[in-house]
Amino acid sequence: MNHWFNYEATSKILIFSVLAGAGLPALFAVGVRLQADSGQTTGTHTPLRRTVLTALGWMIFAIILAVVVIGVLYIARDFIAHHIGWHILGAKTK
Repeated sequence: MNHWFNYEATSKILIFSVLAGAGLPALFAVGVRLQADSGQTTGTHTPLRRTVLTALGWMIFAIILAVVVIGVLYIARDFIAHHIGWHILGAKTK
C-alpha cells in the first residue's frame, strides 16, 4: 500500500461499481427481452405470450428491485437507526 493511495480498496470499489453499474442494467435488459412477445401471431393477430419466460422476466425485475431497496437502506442505515430506532444492515448503535 502506498502512503497516499490504497490500491486494495480502490480495486474493490472498481469491481463493485462495474458489477452494479453495468450488471444491473444488463440484467434489466434481459428481463425486458424476456417480457417481449414472441413475434408469432394467432389467427386473431394477437402475439403469443411465453408464460415461462414472462415469469422469469418478472423474477429478474423483483431481484433488481430488491437490490435497489437494499442499497438505499444500506446507505440510509444510520439515519434510520437514529430517527426510527431500527438497527438494520449493521447500523451503529449509540
